[in-house]
Amino acid sequence: METVCGWTVLVPLSLDEEIWLPINSGYTDSTMVAGAPQALAIAEKLAAAVDLPAETPAMCDNLDLTAWFMDGAAKELAAVRPGSWGGDLDTAFYVALFLRAAQHSIRRGCPIVYI
Repeated sequence: METVCGWTVLVPLSLDEEIWLPINSGYTDSTMVAGAPQALAIAEKLAAAVDLPAETPAMCDNLDLTAWFMDGAAKELAAVRPGSWGGDLDTAFYVALFLRAAQHSIRRGCPIVYI
């Protein structure tokens, strides 16, 4: 689970295991580098477990995903199509966030740094 939501740096290549660096990050005393393919596999399982809807923004620019959850569209969809994802929108948001981060890193071939 730490691979999907505990990383500080997400790289678009496969890693056999996380790399821990003794460098302070904004939230911890060390930096964890994780491979996006490994994070993606876990995030996809979480998305399936919470039954994340297909309407969740996939190709996000700027704050599209955040806006979809925070500005009401997700809440409106949950009202007309209830499910496990709609029962806890905060959890669904973080599942979607880490899922889309891993997908973005792989698609663009770029690292992502969580500061």
